[in-house]
Amino acid sequence: MHEASIAQNLLTIALEKAKEYKANTITFIRVKVGEFTGVNQAALEFAFDNFSKGTIAEKTSLKIISSPLLGECRKCNKIFEIKKDNFICSKCHSLEIDIISGEDLYIEDIEIE
Repeated sequence: MHEASIAQNLLTIALEKAKEYKANTITFIRVKVGEFTGVNQAALEFAFDNFSKGTIAEKTSLKIISSPLLGECRKCNKIFEIKKDNFICSKCHSLEIDIISGEDLYIEDIEIE
């Protein structure tokens, strides 16, 4: 379950930022999770809730924003959403695709008090 290690890393980053700004509480964390990362959002939330117990992030609202898998065709430059293992350009049907979104996983913002 790699969601546990991801949750630990998110918490570590948030706690470091809170310490840097001398915050007493972390109230909100928004995380962008790409569709292609394979992260189970419910498992990530569960792990984060467990790891944050006893910290200044214990009552943090974790908001997970899903990022769709987008590709850009190298032949016709069309940007399109890739649907379930269908890595073919929706316009010219080329297989020459660059992934431009959907593999990302990062903290967008953190709210502290």
